[in-house]
Amino acid sequence: MAEFIFFQKGKQIAALDKSDLQGAKMLVEQGHKKQFEEVTAPDGQQALARFADIKKEEEVAPFAWATGALFFGLIVPVLGFISWLFMR
Repeated sequence: MAEFIFFQKGKQIAALDKSDLQGAKMLVEQGHKKQFEEVTAPDGQQALARFADIKKEEEVAPFAWATGALFFGLIVPVLGFISWLFMR
């Protein structure tokens, strides 16, 4: 399995084998920006699919607190206070 790096220009994403220095230099000269992520995959298509999964997870992650312990840790006291108000 090869290790892939990614370059992005607008919505276009290219995956290159990490050892392909010529290709990386060419993409940078064409205006692509190197992305931080590196993925190990059998081929470029699977590397691009994994990269898309990583980016999707980054978009969803800020909202993950709403389903976790933090959400319940905040909502239980609020519901308890509301119940206390009705019981008075």
